[in-house]
Amino acid sequence: MSKLQTSVNLRLAILGGMVLLFIIPLVMIGSLIEERSASRNQAVVEVGEKWGSSQTIVGPILMVPYNVRIPKSGSTKEKDKWDYITDYAYFLPDELDSVVEMKTELRKRSIYEIPLYTSKMKLSGKFSPMYSSDFPLDTTYIYWEDARIILSVSDLKGLGGEMKLFWAGKEKKFLPGTRSSYLPSGLNASANLSEAGNFIPFEIQLEIKGSETFSVVPIGKKSKLVMSSDWRDPSFNGNFLPKDRSIQDDGFSAVWESSYFARSYPQVIHSMDESVLNAIVNSAYGVNLVIPVDHYLKMERSVKYGLLFIVTSFALFFLMEVFGGVLLHPIQYILIGSAMVLFYILNLSFSEHLGFLPAYILSSLAVTGLIGYYAISVLKNKKKGLITASYYFVLYSFLYVILASEDQALLLGSLALFLVLSAVMHFTRKVDWYQFGIKKES
Repeated sequence: MSKLQTSVNLRLAILGGMVLLFIIPLVMIGSLIEERSASRNQAVVEVGEKWGSSQTIVGPILMVPYNVRIPKSGSTKEKDKWDYITDYAYFLPDELDSVVEMKTELRKRSIYEIPLYTSKMKLSGKFSPMYSSDFPLDTTYIYWEDARIILSVSDLKGLGGEMKLFWAGKEKKFLPGTRSSYLPSGLNASANLSEAGNFIPFEIQLEIKGSETFSVVPIGKKSKLVMSSDWRDPSFNGNFLPKDRSIQDDGFSAVWESSYFARSYPQVIHSMDESVLNAIVNSAYGVNLVIPVDHYLKMERSVKYGLLFIVTSFALFFLMEVFGGVLLHPIQYILIGSAMVLFYILNLSFSEHLGFLPAYILSSLAVTGLIGYYAISVLKNKKKGLITASYYFVLYSFLYVILASEDQALLLGSLALFLVLSAVMHFTRKVDWYQFGIKKES
């Protein structure tokens, strides 16, 4: 009898080495999942380049140019000690009400589905009166006649249909571009202000197309966003969650409300810079159109349990050896582990065409049947083969429960490990490991 058959330590060392070797294919499968996910993201980008990508709306904002004097370095003459530069003040609306009606559709790019939307948007509200005192102390001249209304749209390819602007009760025409170096992507129109005056009402109507995400920046002193859509699986994002929301089979509706106390930038920005711009953009809120089953994310999570499942499978077959009097060859363990690794490849490839749940059921049943069929032969016992198949059926069922219960995954996983270890310790408590593999003399 060979030492491999009689030495428990040698057999366990070989099994441990094989378990470590299976890390390599599991890592390769993880890389394959990342690659397929990247291909899906690239498909989203390609469709977005032609239709419209994720959209963020900032505005309307009043941009008023002004001259300001600054000290000139190195000048000794009184008349030459000042430099005069032109800067831009940005006035944000006192009230901003946004109403968005979104229609969605799914477009296919190769085997991938990308959610697209067309939104009809109405922005209304008012600006407070503006005075010279709203500008810096060293302001020398204000170009009220050159004031512009700007509306920033992150991807101009999504603009289509009719766009209307009503300013102080009069209709104006939008022009392309914003004339702002900090918010270059968007539209502008002439405001032609005069100092002081009354509150200035406005209304903007536009149609905008995009993909996956739609966000609005609450730049008003009081801001409100009302959004409705026929998309059934929204994910609300941004700095604020909706005050009210309703999600039904035919779509969703949501209402956001916020005030300028909940943000880090003022109503009048004397000089725009990157830090202020980032604060404005980061205060956006809106919706992400989620595809209900992101199989790549679930696949990534399932692979993390791969090594643990191989360990428990090898432990099961080793216990079958202990109690069944049958010794398995390392190659047989390799074939069993390979079948478990193949489960992830089958699940990934099927899920891209069938969806995650059907692919998971088909792959788990295929691997369970294959290992059960193989176990009947190598264990030389039909009953033990069926027990093995039942174990894998429970194993993959439990894995799906973990994947579906993301918040309780750690709790469920730790309890399962405890129960498995308890069962192993219970059934092997009377095993004499020193006598394992040694035939008793008759």
